[in-house]
Amino acid sequence: MFESTHNVTLKPTESWREALLDTRVMDLFFTVHRKIREDSDMAQDSLQCLAQLASMHGPIFPDESAQVSYLAHLVEGLLNMINGIEMEDSEAVGISNIISNMITMFPRSILTALPNELFSSFINCLTMLTCSFGRSAALEEVLDKDDMVYMEAYDKLLESWLTLLQDDEHFPRGCFVQPAVQVFNSYIQCHLAAPDGTRNLTANGVASHEEEEINELQEDDRELFSDQLASIGMLGRIAADHSIPLLTSLLEDRVTRLHGQLQRHQQQLLASPGPESVDRKVLDDLYEDIHWLILVAGYLLADDPQSETPLIPSEVMEYSINHSTEVDINTTLQILGSPGEKASSIPGCNRTDSVIRLLSAVLRTSEVESRATRASLTELLSPQMGKDIVWFLKRWAKTYLLVDEKLYSQISMPLSMAFGADTEGAQWIVGYLLEKVINNLSVWSSEPELANDTVELLVTLVERRERANIVVQCESWWNLAKQFASRSPPLNLLSSSVQRTLMKALVLGGFANMDSDTKQQYWTEVLQPLQQRFLNVINQENFSQICQQEEVKREIIATLEALCGIAEATQIDNVAVLFNFLMDFLSNCIGLMEVYRNTPETVNLIIEVFVEVAHKQICYLGESKSMKLYEACLTLLQVYSKNNLGRKRVDVTAEEDQYQDLLLIMELLTNLLSKEFIDFSDTDEVFRGQEQGQGASRSVSAADVVLYGVNIVLPLMSQDLLKFPSLCNQYYKLITFICEIFPEKIPQLPEELFKSLMFSLELGMTSISPEVSQLCLEALTPLAEQCAKTQETDTPLFIATRHFLKLVFDMLVLQKHYTEMTVVAGEALYTLVCLHQVEYSELVESLLSSQRDAVIYQRLADAFNKLTASSTPPSMDRKQKVAFLKSLEEFVANVGGLLCVK
Repeated sequence: MFESTHNVTLKPTESWREALLDTRVMDLFFTVHRKIREDSDMAQDSLQCLAQLASMHGPIFPDESAQVSYLAHLVEGLLNMINGIEMEDSEAVGISNIISNMITMFPRSILTALPNELFSSFINCLTMLTCSFGRSAALEEVLDKDDMVYMEAYDKLLESWLTLLQDDEHFPRGCFVQPAVQVFNSYIQCHLAAPDGTRNLTANGVASHEEEEINELQEDDRELFSDQLASIGMLGRIAADHSIPLLTSLLEDRVTRLHGQLQRHQQQLLASPGPESVDRKVLDDLYEDIHWLILVAGYLLADDPQSETPLIPSEVMEYSINHSTEVDINTTLQILGSPGEKASSIPGCNRTDSVIRLLSAVLRTSEVESRATRASLTELLSPQMGKDIVWFLKRWAKTYLLVDEKLYSQISMPLSMAFGADTEGAQWIVGYLLEKVINNLSVWSSEPELANDTVELLVTLVERRERANIVVQCESWWNLAKQFASRSPPLNLLSSSVQRTLMKALVLGGFANMDSDTKQQYWTEVLQPLQQRFLNVINQENFSQICQQEEVKREIIATLEALCGIAEATQIDNVAVLFNFLMDFLSNCIGLMEVYRNTPETVNLIIEVFVEVAHKQICYLGESKSMKLYEACLTLLQVYSKNNLGRKRVDVTAEEDQYQDLLLIMELLTNLLSKEFIDFSDTDEVFRGQEQGQGASRSVSAADVVLYGVNIVLPLMSQDLLKFPSLCNQYYKLITFICEIFPEKIPQLPEELFKSLMFSLELGMTSISPEVSQLCLEALTPLAEQCAKTQETDTPLFIATRHFLKLVFDMLVLQKHYTEMTVVAGEALYTLVCLHQVEYSELVESLLSSQRDAVIYQRLADAFNKLTASSTPPSMDRKQKVAFLKSLEEFVANVGGLLCVK
């Protein structure tokens, strides 16, 4: 089984109260650590013990006051331990785990009940450690260490801050402001170049001059450090009076210096046009500074926009409101609308709204970049800075642009007047952002990541109807649409994924408010050329002869990518139009499967169109529309199956992408199944009377398509293929879905397929990963329930469940497993015990009889008796099941360590 590396918490029963609440026990652990802390292995073990004590919760505490005195003693012990020592590298993670557990596991009311002086000493210690670990983490990066212990510890402490700040209403007002200032300053300092910061400085303050190797596979900083940035952004909000002006002045300063550097290079080029080597050191330092300042500003001003309408953070809104009496709106709007000017050169610039001024600093960065491209200085620019700018603008626009006052109890007048509905500021900024997008797509078409971030900004501008209404009034939007539809450069040079997202944006824009003639004209210019060109190509008599010509293939691939983009643009209010449009293409796509059967990339793209249509639209479709889609998918699978008949996949060393078709088919089946969970079709009003013949002639169901697909997939999923993580996860997700939704179909599978499925479940439960094991356990419960329902005791499924009873029993009793799995394994075990009560008793007897130690025997016997203490035999009764799961938790806590074998 899987070794648990999770931070396991301590939840002892009342019987441990006397031992563990005795302060001498905790003191002993602190003393032991002080004695052995220089032996890094032993120190890690002793810190793990202390971290467990810091996570203690549950019935062991008789009341709140017991919790308060326990926590107070723990905090005192920790402060005494830290204050007198110079920390070893090996202690950093352990100490951060102790603090993290204290903050996570103890309720806020307990933390606030600590004596004031002790609480503030704890917060000061947390602040000092966070800043110190942050500096050490920065050093680890400079030295490119393999073992980033300080980075791990720093992440843990920042998470702890985030937990505290999310509940800050429980604490005395303002108690976190000064700590927030210190941690925020420390973070900024570590990420800026000298002299303002310490980035790339080694421990003795000397700059590291080694050229950084850029790893192509390395994640972008905004993903890699997203958790850190979220915490720093939150700390920045708590201290908004300090952090927003600081970020603004630092960014304005860097952009002014960048502008100066670029002008100097331009003058040098004009003076001597030959190829001259440019010293990039100064520029690179500026770009790296701007990179981190924009990332922090983005995380401070807005949350991750996961919801449809993310709100302006309350701390930012409050900050803007508190200073609004000192603000001159006209000067603020002038600075906002003059990204070509230095903010400090505009009279009265100190009487501006600081939140808007920070945005203006980013717009100024964007303007310096755009002007440099127009002056043919693109070679000197940083694509990374370009990505940062559009990432920030997308994040900002989702939250602030056309701010909806109804969503806020109080609103800042400057923000409302600059970005509210029907304001000139909002119209100006939409036009500005649109120009930025168009400029980027022509200048940076060869930088796929930057182009991708740019079209994502475009999607943000049109995904909400109110914003789209302004966008479609811009002439440049129509020019963009025409240019894309005619496949002319530079847009046709963009990567296929960027073209797909651009198509999505153009389709979303088409649902803005326009009069019917304008709308008709728009669709004629955007979608009709797509349809026309596609039909012209495939209807040629000699299509099958010319289909492999580069030009023809390019046209087909561009169309398939566009179809995926159209599907991605689906929303509840446009699904009727888009479904009908896409269905016309799907049958032609099936025809292409035949033509391109020996061209895997094209086949995969065709399947992907179906995957996207199912993913985005199935939840809105009523019965007859769903059936149309099921029929199309079934035909697709039949053609795929015919073309792959006898195809051997013998090369087990082949790269994962050679199995992309299998992955996509599993995704398609999973998407079709999702309708059983998520169905918004209701009475199908979205199709306004387009449905006919509900159910009367029902021919193809989701089950038919999915089981046909499983017939294709199961025989191909060898153990070697399961070594590929994405294939493996998708496969197990699919078979779990099938077992949950159609358990009655499993016994009807052909014998070989049924055996394959059972083997897959066993393999997944025992040998792959905790996540897959959990999926397999979730699949077992409905299968066992199906057996209980039919009460047939001679079926292959009934026999298989008997085998699974032993596997789950062993997993819970004899093997180490993740605590998170206890519940899902317990549910499976309970259902299996209901089916096989005699076999369960035999397993218990066999285990007890193998015990030579009388004490262990007795503890086990008592624990098993308690586990099934109910006087009635176990049955599929919900109440009984809940009681069993509760007893099981205690059972695992009591005997979990007795029998575990590695």
